Amino acid sequence: MVHLLEQSIASVEQIVSSEFGLTRAQSGWLGAAFRLPYGLGAVLAGLLADRLGGHRVLSLYLGGASVVCLSMLITSSATIIYIQLFVLGCFASMYHPAGLALLANSTTVSERTRALGVHGVFGSTGIAAAPFLAGITLSVPSVTWKGYYGLLGLMSAILAVLVATRLRSSKPLSQGNERTAETSVPNSAAGDGTSASAIMAVPAILRLQRIPFAALVLSSATSGIVYGGFLHFLKRYLSEVPQLMSLSSGSLAGRDIAASYFSAVVLICGALSQFLTGRLAKPRYLPQLLTVAYASNAPFLIWMAYAEGLERLVATCLLAFAHFTNQPLYNSLLPEYIPPGNRSTWFGFSNMLGFGLGAVGPPLVGAFTDYRQAYLTLAAISLVAAAFPAVIWFGGSGTRQHAN
Repeated sequence: MVHLLEQSIASVEQIVSSEFGLTRAQSGWLGAAFRLPYGLGAVLAGLLADRLGGHRVLSLYLGGASVVCLSMLITSSATIIYIQLFVLGCFASMYHPAGLALLANSTTVSERTRALGVHGVFGSTGIAAAPFLAGITLSVPSVTWKGYYGLLGLMSAILAVLVATRLRSSKPLSQGNERTAETSVPNSAAGDGTSASAIMAVPAILRLQRIPFAALVLSSATSGIVYGGFLHFLKRYLSEVPQLMSLSSGSLAGRDIAASYFSAVVLICGALSQFLTGRLAKPRYLPQLLTVAYASNAPFLIWMAYAEGLERLVATCLLAFAHFTNQPLYNSLLPEYIPPGNRSTWFGFSNMLGFGLGAVGPPLVGAFTDYRQAYLTLAAISLVAAAFPAVIWFGGSGTRQHAN
């Protein structure tokens, strides 16, 4: 659901831009209006989840998202939709720190990559379902993009009730008495001036491993720019393929609907890659695999920069497959360097930078005069992202609680 909401404006951005007279650059700021609070709000959400329980924070996120989506039914100007997207991003920011910590605490180290692979499949399914659902909704006579948001609001409300009544928070399963042990050394992991000898006396699992954690968070932040820029303009990029648009009525609405279905095909490739990565990845090789996953984005982004016609569909499918492999890898590796009792907080910090800096992606792509410059820039950024987990791979930084 959170990725349906995340991808919602990208699924209708051409129609919204046409209705309010927005340029491509201004459309990029629609994406940033959502993504900036989507990232920055994650830290506060993580702190709340560690104190109130993840299930309560998830209920708040879904209830708030429902209200915002239903308010779209009465949107009357571009200014209002920028504000609504900002507020929607605030509520959506609550999901990842609460949800990922719940899942990490409910699995052992050996189970986590596979579990997060399945989790990633549902996330990618949400991303893929957003344009598909938009296409179906807009195909109904007299239904506009506002009706699409109304549907998302109803779905969020139903899930809010289910989460509030059926879901409960979990204590970590991977270590027997982690929470008890943490309470006896509350300041050691906090970096508040405690002596180095006292810090080293604390088991590694109870300390934040700063160097590998920083490397991973920086990799997520730079890769987030690629993610945001690629997704926001995906439908627009595909809507310019003559062979695909020949299947539409030729109108803006017809082209948008056709592009919705082909965008869904592209993003299904991302769901497939997460499933396969989650099943096949070996925990001991996670830093190496994550480095390769980020670097593999570059050749497909370069192809996208020069692709014409149906090559665009092939290139975007391959990019989606390559890009989304990083999700189960990253989300499995990160908890190995985070104290279990504070996972929501540190997942929140990770998402703050990953999605927060990712907010740069849509306006960055929108600012370029053509796709060639935009995607070549994203290709270079993906190689920068690959350099950070390589520090862990070649440097052996930190103490990992991995399973062979």
